[in-house]
Amino acid sequence: MSARFAQTFDALRPAILDRLVEVRATIDHSYADLPEHLARDQFDSVLVRMQAYLRDRDVDKFRSFASRWVAMRIGEGYSAEKLIHSVVAIGDVTVQVAKHRLASDPDMMVFVREVVRVNFIATRLVVDNLAEELARRVSQRQSTERRGL
Repeated sequence: MSARFAQTFDALRPAILDRLVEVRATIDHSYADLPEHLARDQFDSVLVRMQAYLRDRDVDKFRSFASRWVAMRIGEGYSAEKLIHSVVAIGDVTVQVAKHRLASDPDMMVFVREVVRVNFIATRLVVDNLAEELARRVSQRQSTERRGL
């Protein structure tokens, strides 16, 4: 079943990517300022990892990707709220495209349910990563304060 989900996702990915690029300004206004090819690359990196997770179910790889993705986006000036919103929006667009493109497929709802589950996991990993980063910063600040700096 996992391989079939990954294959279906692969077939839908170009349409999902086109839709994400089309609505990128509604996902986050900072995406509107990005050239299309850069927005496409950013969205596709998430889609590729979602598809890989559908295939291999390797949460450690997914966590590693989420950690790098969060670090890169924070480095680009994205806020935590925007990161969470972006991941949720990518999942929402994926579901919309799947429902539209697979409307006549009797297994459409099974696929959609699996995509929602994967997006929940992705969102949770992003939130966990942000929480870990916040805890690290708080600890660092407390350490600095204790030393009187």
